[in-house]
Amino acid sequence: MQFINPLFLIGLGAALLPVLYHLIRRMQAKRVRFGSIMFLTATPKQVVRKRRLRDLLLMTVRMAIFALLALVFARPFFPETPLPLVSAREDQSVVFLVDASYSMQYQDLFERARQEVLNRIEAGGPDDEFAIIAFSDVARQLTELTTDRALLRGAVQNALAVSNRPTDYYRPLRMAEEVLQGARHANRSVVLLSDFQASGWTGALENWKLGAGIDFVPVKLSEGEPENAYLEAVELRQQRVGGAAGVRFDARVAAQGAAAERANTASLALGGQVVERRTVEPPVSGRISFQRQAGREGFAQGELTLAEDDLTIDNTFYFTYAVQGRPSILSIDGVAGGTSRDAFYLGSAFDLGEEGLYTFTSGGPERLSRSGLQPHGMVFVSNVARLNQAQVNALTSYVDRGGSLVLSFGPQADVAAYDPVLRELGIGSIDGRNAIRDVQDVPAIIGDVDLRHPVFDLFAASGTTVILRPTFRRYVEITPDASARVVGRYDTGDPFLIERTLGQGKVLVYTSTFNTDWTDFPLQEMYVPFVYQLAKHGLSSGGERRLFTVGDAVPLRGRPGAQWEVRAPGDRLYRVTANDEGEGFFRETETPGHYIAASGGERFYFSINVDPVESNLEARDTEEAYAAVVDPTRLRQAAQPGAGLQEATGVEQDQKLWKYLLLAVIALFLLETYLANRPEATARRKAAAPIMQMKRKQAA
Repeated sequence: MQFINPLFLIGLGAALLPVLYHLIRRMQAKRVRFGSIMFLTATPKQVVRKRRLRDLLLMTVRMAIFALLALVFARPFFPETPLPLVSAREDQSVVFLVDASYSMQYQDLFERARQEVLNRIEAGGPDDEFAIIAFSDVARQLTELTTDRALLRGAVQNALAVSNRPTDYYRPLRMAEEVLQGARHANRSVVLLSDFQASGWTGALENWKLGAGIDFVPVKLSEGEPENAYLEAVELRQQRVGGAAGVRFDARVAAQGAAAERANTASLALGGQVVERRTVEPPVSGRISFQRQAGREGFAQGELTLAEDDLTIDNTFYFTYAVQGRPSILSIDGVAGGTSRDAFYLGSAFDLGEEGLYTFTSGGPERLSRSGLQPHGMVFVSNVARLNQAQVNALTSYVDRGGSLVLSFGPQADVAAYDPVLRELGIGSIDGRNAIRDVQDVPAIIGDVDLRHPVFDLFAASGTTVILRPTFRRYVEITPDASARVVGRYDTGDPFLIERTLGQGKVLVYTSTFNTDWTDFPLQEMYVPFVYQLAKHGLSSGGERRLFTVGDAVPLRGRPGAQWEVRAPGDRLYRVTANDEGEGFFRETETPGHYIAASGGERFYFSINVDPVESNLEARDTEEAYAAVVDPTRLRQAAQPGAGLQEATGVEQDQKLWKYLLLAVIALFLLETYLANRPEATARRKAAAPIMQMKRKQAA
């Protein structure tokens, strides 16, 4: 029973007033002088007992009157819930969403989730149906809606497993809603068991809410403030000083809670052996660096590891890098020889013998093949008359795999023939070869460059005057594609340098010449810094990508139909077959660690790591989770002031118990009046009867 005005229940204390009144009435009898008692008769004991019983009954009635009046003003009602002894429970359809992202590996969160699902299944009614969905950034339905308890327990114990992926709540919630569309029962609910990691509540949920008629039950499994230290980012850079090569490892360490106030240890291992340790003093969050001299040329794999904590999966970063000699630059020139060709000027800048930063090689268009391009990190194609489709395919494949291509023109280039090539590369379309004197009386100069771009940031400190000195008599007019970026323009407004990312590499188009045919640029002091900035930027891609994230598809390229055998952590073997274009994709990347792919004599080394976004264990509370999933109108109705009181008042008005109580009060008043007066009159008549008889005898 509940009450609309529970404060009036204080009035129940008034029920004690009749008790006090009856106690006060029990006073000592007064002595009355009377002439003779011969005419008095003794009151029978039965009458005394009846009077005591009447007094108790009268006191009880009066107490009941006060108590019922208090209840009338409190306005009681029975809430609309099933009675304890009446089986009025509704059967329900429930979808369990179990968070299987790698943050659930923190302490024993995932085991708690499994046990909670089992407990709720066992507590359900015999006709309740359940379905189980495990999710991370992907959702997987383990069972359909079923009442088969054995099947559900088997799914929890055998099929429900934690993953190494991050969290995304949108997909499983959508899937749960779809599953409940075919539910047998009207009482439907989604139970989300998770740590409610903040990073998993993506923007997609802002435009989607759980459908009406489906209850949402958030169950937060984590408790207290999480403690976790992890590697947020690791960058590998190969450095060269003279003839010696080295590798620098820059890592950014992040920590939460008490872990940020405890010292940690970072270890660098190469080839399975720890080569260096470094103590990270509190506060732990910050940068640490390791620098090692590179060994023999080839590929190396290693790990950067923090000390173990309650979430160990994110304490290790696996890396693969290539130990190479000096980066190689290839210049393809359309002119066979002579000091006026582009390769001569480029070679004069790059080819500095053993002290040079790069190995420089030049050749003719015959070297434009996949095998001819593969050994080089960067390729300049200058003043080549035209490119056939095989050469374009070779260049596209080279760039797609991480190489950098710099394309320029000259007197030998058939400009019209380059238009489809630039379109295929996504650079733009050619409008023609421009003679500056046909447009203006003076040569063009570099009018505008992006000083934030890596090619030009070196000149930002020197000011723009040094960039304005070269003059250009001719260049090729190009209308850039929307996907291309113009990083420099002439004073005429036409592009000077255009860049586009293609696959894992870069394509840069310089619209004039690297020799003096169309410009005096090679004679200016900014020429050498410019080509070195080009090389530095082009070679910064580091070749083919070898670091991937859990869930990524790793591309494997070779000859069409080639078989790749991939060895994964735990000595698991997989096979991938290249398609007709020589491409295959390895997708079994659920385990962090080192991988080796082999096809014939070719080897491809790569490493897989977890997504560090998931390592941030900052979480939402259940109220925030509920608000993110449920329609705001439902929330407003639930939170509206007096909404609960209005609902209760409606139930109370339907039941109208106060009217029945008021009728009971009236009935008790009548009973009290009868008990208090009628019995007294009868008793007085009985007591006076002997005296009246005696008076009648005397009169006779």
